Amino acid sequence: MIVQNSNPIKFGAKFETGKVLEVTTQKIFYSKGLKGPTEVIKTLNGKHPVGNRGYKYMACKIGEKITSKYPKIKEATDEIKTIFENNPEMNRNEMTQKIKPILDRFDKVIDITI
Repeated sequence: MIVQNSNPIKFGAKFETGKVLEVTTQKIFYSKGLKGPTEVIKTLNGKHPVGNRGYKYMACKIGEKITSKYPKIKEATDEIKTIFENNPEMNRNEMTQKIKPILDRFDKVIDITI
């Protein structure tokens, strides 16, 4: 994985790690609303999703591409999905406390190429 802070060469698109993980997990926990995942989808897709290929469909496809290429993001995605499965009714504070250690393993901004 190419991380912005350790390599000055930019190969893809830079995103906040939380926004990328929101796309791969299909859960909103970092952004307030869909603004973060929408940014990732529009940038990596190259165009706005329309018709039957809406944001959820495109997020699923882009998430699969990201997790297949970046194993560390796949691990984090699986951990976050497990947290949501085990605690379906947690509030925002609980969610933040449980997911923060996972986000802390990455730099704040990552460079993604798919």
